[in-house]
Amino acid sequence: MEPNPNEQHAGPNRARWIKAMPAAVILVIFIAAASADYVVQSGDTINQIAAGLGVSKAELVAVNGISNPDLIRVGQVLVVPGQTTTATTTHVVSAGETLAGIASKYGTNLDSLVSANGLTNPNLIRIGQQILVASGPAPAPAPVAPAAGSTHTVSAGETLASIASLHGTTVEVIAAANGITNTSVIYIGTILQLTGGPFVAEPTTTPTVAVHTVAAGESLAGVAGQYGTTVEALAAANGIADPNLIRVGQEIQVQATVSAWSCPVPGAHYFNDWGFPRSGGRFHEGNDLFAPKGSPVLAPVSGTVFFQNGPIGGLQFRMFGDDGTTYIGSHLDTMGGTDGYVTAGSQLGTVGDTGNAIGSRPHLHFEMHPADGPAANPYPTLQKYGC
Repeated sequence: MEPNPNEQHAGPNRARWIKAMPAAVILVIFIAAASADYVVQSGDTINQIAAGLGVSKAELVAVNGISNPDLIRVGQVLVVPGQTTTATTTHVVSAGETLAGIASKYGTNLDSLVSANGLTNPNLIRIGQQILVASGPAPAPAPVAPAAGSTHTVSAGETLASIASLHGTTVEVIAAANGITNTSVIYIGTILQLTGGPFVAEPTTTPTVAVHTVAAGESLAGVAGQYGTTVEALAAANGIADPNLIRVGQEIQVQATVSAWSCPVPGAHYFNDWGFPRSGGRFHEGNDLFAPKGSPVLAPVSGTVFFQNGPIGGLQFRMFGDDGTTYIGSHLDTMGGTDGYVTAGSQLGTVGDTGNAIGSRPHLHFEMHPADGPAANPYPTLQKYGC
């Protein structure tokens, strides 16, 4: 009698166990111990093979170039999608060993050993028992942390978590670099910075001397808060004996040192649209501040401003701020003055839709360029100063 091939390789006990099992289970066990290729057996169908391999029928057909899935032949070698060759080792159980300890020794897991060896009780193994250990492919190398200035363009189905994992960084780092406050929301086509923290403008501190005319309902404390000074300083500078007694129309001398950063469009509506795709392979290098046409546009800091008109930005200002940042505002409806030096809060023009924004919802396209260099996301600065 010819020896049973199963008995030659698996031993008599294992052979009897295999003979007693349904054909579908035998197929799964065969696949688990086989290489990344599968050899078609008599009675196999493409659906049965795909199910046993844990892949879709479409994947199996595509990777093997099968034109007719109903026509496969015995002995045909099929490439398994997404799998690589698996080396098998036999471990002989010694006294005191556990299946969990064996799994740890070979860098695998308990479930894999249970499946590969047809064990019903992982807590029950015997001395001298042979355990098949399938050692999988070497783990993929850890992703390299992104270099400074690296970017990623968001594709359909991606999340911040998946992008962070792909580039060897964290959700927190990407969120900080892009001024993202809601990490659950990103937009397809957005170009994300992968490194660096958010830029936040810090205006220079300058002494200010002003005359404030008291309006109905104002208090000295309210005036002090408006100018960033104290009631005591105002009372002393103006010879006021009773800080609770000021009158409408009274002129208050204000001497204070303030650090001002003015919202470019007070009350505007905006969101973090930094990095959104634009025509010609460009991306959005600022934030759009939406407000009714004619709303005032203010200088965020003191500095030297220049006005210009172009086909894309329309009526536009470019300001070299005293804080070292260059500010750009585009699509103005009107320009509020001539080139020269302005103080923070001075009106530079009004909100419009000029340039390539004609016919769109009126807004100010607002950019910030630290040290007159590449653009930085304005969103963190706008948020810090309550815009």
